[in-house]
Amino acid sequence: MKRTKGEDLIIKQIDKCLPQIHCQKCGFFSCLPYAKAIVKKKANIYKCEPGGSKVVEKIGEITGERVIRANVKDAPPELVYIDPEACIGCTLCIQKCPVDAIAGAEGFLHTVIVDECNGCGFCVSSCPVDCISEKKRTKDNPWNNTKASISKTMFYEKRARTRERRLEADEKRLGALKELLFRDD
Repeated sequence: MKRTKGEDLIIKQIDKCLPQIHCQKCGFFSCLPYAKAIVKKKANIYKCEPGGSKVVEKIGEITGERVIRANVKDAPPELVYIDPEACIGCTLCIQKCPVDAIAGAEGFLHTVIVDECNGCGFCVSSCPVDCISEKKRTKDNPWNNTKASISKTMFYEKRARTRERRLEADEKRLGALKELLFRDD
């Protein structure tokens, strides 16, 4: 079923107030699908733990839904820290980070780009030596709308690059298969 312009506007408003962490704690791949699900009444407004009460109240204002405080979970986005003594340079954390907030190369120490870390925590579980831990954000580095906007851009840019690489790899495999199938022996 096609959305109306009014629904699209509400989706944009909801998406804009979401923290753009893409942590999937809401059960959706990223913030935009969650916003769409709220508008289609397929998800409730209480699923964004990193956004907490601020986000729930904004979504309630946008949708006209009454906010029930008991349903609100506040789990603000944290930062991750990589222990330099334990990092083996495997790059698994780099691959998992949805916003490219980890710098390093294979076999070398990795580090978190603190201003870009969205606190999703995906890298923590990817580390085979458990050298990544989460820490509370400091008051001088809060998660704000500017960081959310940058995070959203970086998320979709990385997603596009990943999709492009996958297509290129598929084309290579298809070319190799065609060569095998159609070669004259």
